Amino acid sequence: MQLHNHRLDPEQAYLLVAGLEPVGGAAAADEDALTHEERQSLMVIIDASLRVMKRHHFFSWTQGVAQFLVPHEILVCGMSGSSDPGMHMYYFSSSRYFNDVHFEAVCHPESGLLRHMIGHWNSHNQPCLIGKSGCSETSDPAWMELLETHELRNAAAHGICGADGTIKSFFCFSRVKEPFPPRLAYILHILMPFLDATLSRVLAQEERDSNLIARTKIAVTAREMQILCWLKEGRTNIEIAAILGLSPHTVKNHVRRILQKLGVQSRAQAAVKAIQMGVLKICRE
Repeated sequence: MQLHNHRLDPEQAYLLVAGLEPVGGAAAADEDALTHEERQSLMVIIDASLRVMKRHHFFSWTQGVAQFLVPHEILVCGMSGSSDPGMHMYYFSSSRYFNDVHFEAVCHPESGLLRHMIGHWNSHNQPCLIGKSGCSETSDPAWMELLETHELRNAAAHGICGADGTIKSFFCFSRVKEPFPPRLAYILHILMPFLDATLSRVLAQEERDSNLIARTKIAVTAREMQILCWLKEGRTNIEIAAILGLSPHTVKNHVRRILQKLGVQSRAQAAVKAIQMGVLKICRE
């Protein structure tokens, strides 16, 4: 493809990258291509996502500008943690009908509807649309009754895989305005990376804030910091005592206090938690 030496406006750039319109040419006829208004809305959504740092920001973002492309009342999200193989579930709702009881039911580890949908998505990797106006091929019609029972009414869901090929996040929009928009599945494909990146940033910030608060509550002495550093290296009490010029009994008492302060049961757990909380940041540098 030969590019001419002139600037593209954002809409032209979108069409070029998407392969929908050659530079200087007419847009290809593609049933999945976004309309001009949808492309403008997408740009607004992406721009606004960069200012989402807190969970209430995420709620305002999804219940605000994101409504341009996916008008909905409920969003149930699943995110895989780096240190936890399970998927943590969250929900953001403006509906007075959907509550914590419904949320716990649909996210039940064994019988929950969302767990079944996630498992189904793992097999197909395609958006799942199910509602009164129709169902996608990757949906189970039996889910419709469960959606009604738990006040979700319908579902437009999709996920995203991580670098290791396993599911990283899953987003299920419910109480979506019906009939579904004609390009809803395509829109879900486009939105997934931005939903994933935005919620990941929010949760990461919450983790940092939580660790900061925890560090201020845990007063680790300089000596305990030294011992933690050697615990991280897998040294025994006798080895640490010899390195620091202390008695093994003194080191044992320090280790006991460290375990109590961190609320853990083992030396390995103490080292891991201290790293997660940033307590060992100094001795790592």
